[in-house]
Amino acid sequence: MSRLPAVALVESLDPDAVEVSPEAPAAPGAGAVDALRRRLSGSTAREHVVLDFLEDDLREARAALSAVAAYVANVEAALSDGEPSQQRLLSLALGGAPAERLDYLSGVLGSVRRRLAQVAARM
Repeated sequence: MSRLPAVALVESLDPDAVEVSPEAPAAPGAGAVDALRRRLSGSTAREHVVLDFLEDDLREARAALSAVAAYVANVEAALSDGEPSQQRLLSLALGGAPAERLDYLSGVLGSVRRRLAQVAARM
């Protein structure tokens, strides 16, 4: 199985401190909601508000996934280090950020699903 190159530069063990590299491609979902908005051009203001929330939820989901990916990259970097330090491994093991981000991601994905159902019901 081939591995994809990472697109996040991780400078600290803080998963919220994720910096996207300049050569990273644009977010895959960027503009997707705008395309749907154009398709539903005769929609009411309510549909546009739902689409705004959907766009925000998708952005939040991408951010949460990036934070989890940054954590995994930190773990891999620590393990591939010639002599990983006990302190670094413990900080990775005891940090609660990945679990919190996964819980948050679960909630955000629930919102995405609800909003998709709302949009589909009005098509």
